[in-house]
Amino acid sequence: MQRKTTLYIDIDDTIIAQVLPGSGFDLRPFVITQLTVLGRIYDCCWLTSWPYGDPAAPQAGITVTTLMRCLYAAGINETFRYADWDRDHPDGKAGFILREGAPQDWYWLEDPILKGEQDAIAAAGQLDRYIAVEPIGPWGFLDAIGDLFRRTGKTSADIKHAAGRPEWFDRSALDSDR
Repeated sequence: MQRKTTLYIDIDDTIIAQVLPGSGFDLRPFVITQLTVLGRIYDCCWLTSWPYGDPAAPQAGITVTTLMRCLYAAGINETFRYADWDRDHPDGKAGFILREGAPQDWYWLEDPILKGEQDAIAAAGQLDRYIAVEPIGPWGFLDAIGDLFRRTGKTSADIKHAAGRPEWFDRSALDSDR
């Protein structure tokens, strides 16, 4: 069986963002549905500063796993991996992505990255695998997914094959439903 493309996904300013001008931080529209389908198409891995936490163990404090459980998305805990990256690495998260033995076929959805991370990815000739997520507004994550689908050649048929519906990834269809 061919290995799926690895998809690294951040949380803050990526799936949780300032959706409305002047507002606090909210989960972006339809993101749990979109993450569920992405987990069926790609080998998804959280690449975030949030702590992980064992999905089977009760946690003190908020972790990625408790966040997903609280959002009625515990299934995501079963399909997504977690990047245990070195927060002191000079290349930041890029150091994890580019580490020896890391998957060669990957994409990264993240709000604008630091210059050092961008330089490291560019030096590796992989800058086209980073997809910037607009950190403000409702549609930054969805727009990045559209870019991801274009770059990886995913079509409506692939979404349907993953038990999804193409309109879940169509900004005009989702925006008209609101």
